[in-house]
Amino acid sequence: MAQVRDVLVEIITDVCRPDPSRDLSNHARPLFECGLDSMDFASLLMEIEDRFKVSISEDDLERVGSIDSITALVEERLGASR
Repeated sequence: MAQVRDVLVEIITDVCRPDPSRDLSNHARPLFECGLDSMDFASLLMEIEDRFKVSISEDDLERVGSIDSITALVEERLGASR
């Protein structure tokens, strides 16, 4: 789980460029509270699908909303594809 989470934090930092004053270390915190908007979520969705080779809908991503919940979703999809 930690490896997927680490990659997600890297993706969020690189692709979405959240406000540096917002702390991403609380992985349970909703990403909207970290300054991400709907455009960031669209970019994040594309990068997650590309990096992990999984299919995630925009609705899934907005519903889960935190690094921990996105990690769980990606791991679930990775498990289903194996």
